[in-house]
Amino acid sequence: MMKKLSDIANISPGYPFRTSIEPDDNSDVYVVQLRDAQPTGQINQNQIIKTILPGKKNPIWLESGDILFSARGSKNFASLVEDLPKKTVCSPHFFIVKVKKSAMDKVSAEFICWQLNQLYAQRYFIKTAEGGINLGIRRKVLESVPIKLIPINQQREIVALHRSSLNEQKILQQLIENRQQELKAIALDLLNK
Repeated sequence: MMKKLSDIANISPGYPFRTSIEPDDNSDVYVVQLRDAQPTGQINQNQIIKTILPGKKNPIWLESGDILFSARGSKNFASLVEDLPKKTVCSPHFFIVKVKKSAMDKVSAEFICWQLNQLYAQRYFIKTAEGGINLGIRRKVLESVPIKLIPINQQREIVALHRSSLNEQKILQQLIENRQQELKAIALDLLNK
């Protein structure tokens, strides 16, 4: 069954920083920026910085199970929020997608995130992006993206396959890096003989 994303999730903009985001180690608020999100659907938690929130707007704190969708730039992808510090917001370059309570038993946030990163959704975003040099996806466009709902057990199987694929990629990347280090050591050894 096909649904629009807005049928199963609420979509909100990120925190409205008006200027560049300045780090402040004395703050207890963290911020996820575009550089922290990866097209694999993950957030690099080691990079997020602490900052002071400007203005008086009440922040939407990120929670595990939220999805961050990068709405600006040439690559529009979704990243799943998992285990971030309690007081974390995202920059205005993102939309925050929160699965509606009424849909939680029908759809997994991780499955939605996975679908938003698949070719058919990516083609949809390419066709509907607006702007000149700085392309962007409007909220209405994201709300209208079609999401295929399948039984929750099948969603979990697909998500498990996706996670296995990501782990395999990490292992292969580590093997490549180890081989490069080995070859560098051999080259240095040859030069020193």
